[in-house]
Amino acid sequence: MSGRSKIQRMPQTALGLVALVVAGCAFASRYLPITNHAALITAALSPYLMLCAPVAAALFLWGRHWSLALAAAGLTMAMLAVQLPLYRGSDARTVAVGLRVISANLREGQADPGHLVRLAREQADVVAFQELTPQEADRLSSAGLDARFPYRFLEARPGPGGVGVWSRFPINEPRRIGGYTFEFLTAQLRVPGVSTDPTVVVAHMAGPWPRPIDDWRRDWNRLPVTMSEVGEQAGAGAVIVAADLNSTTDMRPFRALLRNGYGDAAEQSGAGIKPTFPADSRLPPFIAIDHVLTRNCTATSQRTVEIPGSDHRGLVVTIAIPPSAGPGTGLMT
Repeated sequence: MSGRSKIQRMPQTALGLVALVVAGCAFASRYLPITNHAALITAALSPYLMLCAPVAAALFLWGRHWSLALAAAGLTMAMLAVQLPLYRGSDARTVAVGLRVISANLREGQADPGHLVRLAREQADVVAFQELTPQEADRLSSAGLDARFPYRFLEARPGPGGVGVWSRFPINEPRRIGGYTFEFLTAQLRVPGVSTDPTVVVAHMAGPWPRPIDDWRRDWNRLPVTMSEVGEQAGAGAVIVAADLNSTTDMRPFRALLRNGYGDAAEQSGAGIKPTFPADSRLPPFIAIDHVLTRNCTATSQRTVEIPGSDHRGLVVTIAIPPSAGPGTGLMT
């Protein structure tokens, strides 16, 4: 290569190096502890930042830097390996009872109650709300939610701390779990055709931004233990967790939950990354921080829906619950 050619290709090489560093940092952020806002933001945006890897590979090929191009191609393959399973889905072959679940953050009780009731009436058997205020609970009841969903367990609070669940099916053993920044509840549902009552969990983890990250870290340090305890108490029964977790699948704390039989509804259904936040700007949502997790059952579909008045999109998830639920019966791949 002539000296002139090398000079002409210097911009491509420089851009390629920047792209490779950005993609490498993004990939690494998935496996590092989240102790500050910089690590948090990098991990949350890593699906987009990792796209710099194929860009770097193309730039290095253009500049004829073969070893760097090979490194960028390897990073691209690693990126695909961690992202593609979200779009593959599970193959649930068991006979199952379908349960439709809506989960939504109501933005401190500002969501449109009439829209929520219509959405629930048409598309849900169970609705789980975060940031449920006492006033919003009253408005939802007045709009007709209690008439279609006569069973409920609410821990409504002013501000962002309240949660609640409404169900078409009877609720047993409602229980509040303390020690978290916001309210956290569990209850069992008596679902026809299912031998062991499924457990529903409604939770809202502390927000890590723009406030200090300490509350978020404390909640997440405790959450895996709580989920393990809930699973043990449920025994052979299905567990459905509907939550604003303020975390994405690319954050290490989130993936730490996917053990002891728990799975992510987005991955099980092959829905992939479904951004839910922020939903109140001119730009579309770009991070997926609202989730449904399952244990001893399998999500067969997941999609997002608009929630007027909220800064989140809601989740509509269909879950297949084996009539005789038990370990391994709902997670066939």
